[in-house]
Amino acid sequence: MIFDLFCSFEKNRLVYNAVESGIIGFMIIGLVLLGITALLLFLGIARRVFSNFGVPYLLAFVIVGVLIGSAFIPAFDIGRVSVNAAGFIAPLTFSVMFLLLAKRRREVWYAIVASSSTAAVYAAVLLLISPITSVTVTVISAGFLCGAVAYLVGRTELSALAAVFAGLPIGEVVSSIVGYFSLGRGITLGTAATFDTVILAAVFAVVLSEAISAIRRTMNTRNKKIVLEAEAAEEFDPDEYKRYFDE
Repeated sequence: MIFDLFCSFEKNRLVYNAVESGIIGFMIIGLVLLGITALLLFLGIARRVFSNFGVPYLLAFVIVGVLIGSAFIPAFDIGRVSVNAAGFIAPLTFSVMFLLLAKRRREVWYAIVASSSTAAVYAAVLLLISPITSVTVTVISAGFLCGAVAYLVGRTELSALAAVFAGLPIGEVVSSIVGYFSLGRGITLGTAATFDTVILAAVFAVVLSEAISAIRRTMNTRNKKIVLEAEAAEEFDPDEYKRYFDE
């Protein structure tokens, strides 16, 4: 049973690698989300989100542009190791930048723990879910799950992004190594699926963070209003006005 699952997993991987030779392959999900992000940046809507990470406005455009450009770089082989720029090199490169920013904000340990958790979750998804479902379902389920884990463990948007960009490529490598020792297949460093999952997880982590922050702000506003109303009620003394009616 386990052997059959690994065979199916490796078969899906080989099909994915074959499609990657067409440059962008299955990276439609990632490219669409990056295109939307670029548009929001151009309109200034997403400017505040990147500023929360400590990323300047122009650098945000560079990050999005490099990620889009990396999707058009074909995968290449080094011996029995297949390397994908969009699914491995680019995410790890930006993960270093996010980790350095997290270190400056004293969040690096949260980012490291979140990266480890995200890597473990993604490896488990690839080994357990990928063999029994389609690539699209795997990307979507892993994207939402890893994005949620990255934010809930990392606790901040910056730590969550560092966890996504570092954890997913590492988790993909771990699953690839398991396939290598189980079936003797070549090791894959990144795939088009990993690229799609990284972008989806990053976007979902940020959206989840913004949604939770909005809920907290709403609750704090309501609590402050209740406190002010209670203080106003305490300051009101009905006996002070009773004498006007007695007169």
